[in-house]
Amino acid sequence: MKSFNIISIIFLAIVACIAAACGGSVSGGKISEGVITYKLDYSESKSILVPLLPDYMTMTFKDNNTSMLIKGLGGCFMLNAIANKTQNQNYTAFSTVMGDKDVLISDFGDTPFGTEPMSDIAISQQPDTMTICGYLCHKAVGYSKQCDRNFTFWYTKDIDISSDCILSPIKSIDGVLMAFDIVMMGIYMKAKAVSVNHEKVPDETFEKPTGLNEVSRSELENKIHTFYDPTQN
Repeated sequence: MKSFNIISIIFLAIVACIAAACGGSVSGGKISEGVITYKLDYSESKSILVPLLPDYMTMTFKDNNTSMLIKGLGGCFMLNAIANKTQNQNYTAFSTVMGDKDVLISDFGDTPFGTEPMSDIAISQQPDTMTICGYLCHKAVGYSKQCDRNFTFWYTKDIDISSDCILSPIKSIDGVLMAFDIVMMGIYMKAKAVSVNHEKVPDETFEKPTGLNEVSRSELENKIHTFYDPTQN
């Protein structure tokens, strides 16, 4: 029995060290710095681009600054949407292996790039709750006439990010989205958090990207469409 207890203590100590080294997966702990990973689902989309789209998205956050990062096609392209509350600016950076290096700069609080059709959505709070990654989540639903679609949002108030710092078209939801559906760049997708990790985040994560060509919203949208379908060039 004594040797069993010693082995158990050693095992638990090893697990604790691994968790600390990895930044620590959190289950319901309130944090203000770390990374949320979302699994993306396009099964209800009719777009021919679905096979080319990424499977995951991450949101890195610290001190009410956020960075939404999507990488696709094995790293062939990267879309990084940064909300820097301190600088009162949004930076949407797009880069590809083909040499595209562009950034859209907009005012903090503007409608996030690619989600403009959802800007008319009206939100209604619902009494339902469920747990995602250990966090209690509340339900909200909405309808967008422009998209001609209903949307469902599950959000938590137990992660310490001010809702106006999150690059979401739904500013009236007072919390962090953990599961939601959205129309982005004309493509319908669902996202659900699969992990919440507490880890140290460098301040530089939220700085204005350097060495990129500043473009307008329409120019950035054309760049992305051209990347996926070169015949549009």
